[in-house]
Amino acid sequence: MTTTIRKHAAALAIAGFAGIAGVGMTGASALAATHSPADSGSSSEVSVAVGAHSDGHPTNASGYADALVKAWGVGSEEEVNEYATPGVVKALSEHGDVFATQWDRIAADGAGESSSVVYQNKVTKELLTFSVNNEGATHGLHPAVHHVQFKDATHPSL
Repeated sequence: MTTTIRKHAAALAIAGFAGIAGVGMTGASALAATHSPADSGSSSEVSVAVGAHSDGHPTNASGYADALVKAWGVGSEEEVNEYATPGVVKALSEHGDVFATQWDRIAADGAGESSSVVYQNKVTKELLTFSVNNEGATHGLHPAVHHVQFKDATHPSL
């Protein structure tokens, strides 16, 4: 129990570095019952071993962002272009995909028109935040990921 609380507290601290206010943790049992547009009700780990479309189109912001991360991780340019706006696609391409298979979702916060979905890279500890249009994600309207930000977790002021 104490370990679980520490893990969630650490994830909240990391999300705070990313500038995300009011973060709802997504994973195991922490707030899995919330019905925010960002909540997927599933594990926070994003496995790229499974194809991005293996379960059909996502129906919420975190699922939509997860599908984008999976597509990026397996190198599916077609699906990356389907889920993300051209500016996001360009930013992902410029960032490079050396560790694209190493992202874990650590938080999601959704209210109003847009949700923020935050990932941490297991190798570099870098943070990745996607902004997702909630209506687009809910109704499968492409592309719904309209903003991306990378942040070095070891230098939060960058």
